[in-house]
Amino acid sequence: MSTHTGTLLDRPAAYPAADRVHRLVAGGSELGVQLARALDLPLRAYLRALVPAPQSQYNSHRLRLAQAVETYLRAHGDTDVDATCEHLLRVPVIQQADHSNLLLDAETFLHNYLFHVASREAGATVAVVNQCSIVSCLARRAPVLGPTFLRTRGGLFSVYPLSKTTLKNSSFCGLPGPLEMAFEPLEGTRHDIASDPVLGPLTGLKAPDAPTAYRMANDEIWAGLDLDHGVRRVQIDEAVVSECVALHVEDPASPVFALLFDPQVRDAFLRAKRRLVADPANLTVNNAAPDFLWLRKGSRLHQVVLTGTGAGAQWIVETNGAPLPVPMEPAAVAEALRAGVLYADRILAYLVRCLLPGVVAVGGTSQQDYVALYRRMFVAADAEAPFLDRSDLDRIRQPGHSVAGGRPLLEPYGDSLELIRHLGPHTRLADLDEAYLDRPVGETIGELRCVRHLERAIDR
Repeated sequence: MSTHTGTLLDRPAAYPAADRVHRLVAGGSELGVQLARALDLPLRAYLRALVPAPQSQYNSHRLRLAQAVETYLRAHGDTDVDATCEHLLRVPVIQQADHSNLLLDAETFLHNYLFHVASREAGATVAVVNQCSIVSCLARRAPVLGPTFLRTRGGLFSVYPLSKTTLKNSSFCGLPGPLEMAFEPLEGTRHDIASDPVLGPLTGLKAPDAPTAYRMANDEIWAGLDLDHGVRRVQIDEAVVSECVALHVEDPASPVFALLFDPQVRDAFLRAKRRLVADPANLTVNNAAPDFLWLRKGSRLHQVVLTGTGAGAQWIVETNGAPLPVPMEPAAVAEALRAGVLYADRILAYLVRCLLPGVVAVGGTSQQDYVALYRRMFVAADAEAPFLDRSDLDRIRQPGHSVAGGRPLLEPYGDSLELIRHLGPHTRLADLDEAYLDRPVGETIGELRCVRHLERAIDR
């Protein structure tokens, strides 16, 4: 283990990414600050510290979140619902870096595996992971990128036999069902899918919607891996956030109710949000829209925005300027959220899943900086139009709501990279532990190439 000392900015460049980390710190990046503090810490110790110690008390917001998780898990036939919810109440942490990918995706696997290690090292028996299901199905055309495209086994596969035009115009949660997995080879491989120990059994998997299909598939993939299954992985998605926001809007005493339905609070927050998004110091949030909500029309999510201010403000669909077809009153909004007609935007999602309940969000590269920005938005809005009680405001002001985990912590190479690219029941995951867990974070992050978008933001 390295014995280097120094402040965040004057540490010698002893690690491959040290200069890059220090540049992030100097540019105001929260991710940079977290990594700089961890450079000399063994990865095993860093991961262990991600999971908070068990707590004996919890607030009403965490209870709402646990109730939303319970509703979701019972709807999906989970057999250990009570144990999972009790765990979340006592050990408030969720891995939130997954963007609706199968676990065979290298980045998604690392997010999940390192959180599994964190939970194991901390003595936890449950690891709750969240898949963001409101992402676009086609994030990039060349090279192709999105949750329905899978790079594994040295090639690229299309998970569903759908056209790129359909995928471009669809959000993952809105893909028309029922769906059946096919794993069509697209480039770079003539892999025998039928004989593959993972892809073979998943071929033909049917589900009513994409989030359910990926939950089923990931449960099957994870169950077949050679790891300590004493830590139970539990996957949730944005349906939990929808239920949680619905519970909030049904309670006039909730700060979420005030945020959506009190014109003074709503206007104060939107002014703070737009000001902070436009601030040159903002590294990660490139668009102030939507305003709190997405509207689903067919397979696509559309941004909802407010025009005007005060009680006369109008909720409209940004793409065509049409009035929001859902009446903006609590019962109608709650019903639309539960029906999958409305979805919470990312800011509202982190408020109900992280900031208000005091749940640690273990996330990836950008999350550290955008959650820090969200915290500033809520504090600024409350200063102008108070809507948070003292305990909620104090909790939001505290650091540590979002912590870096997953892919940024580990840049595999050589045999380790090949092991992940060909993941399956035969994979000796103990080799990953032996290769990386007792090395300092400054070494395991490698060259930290995944932060180039933050560097570009600092340079602009």
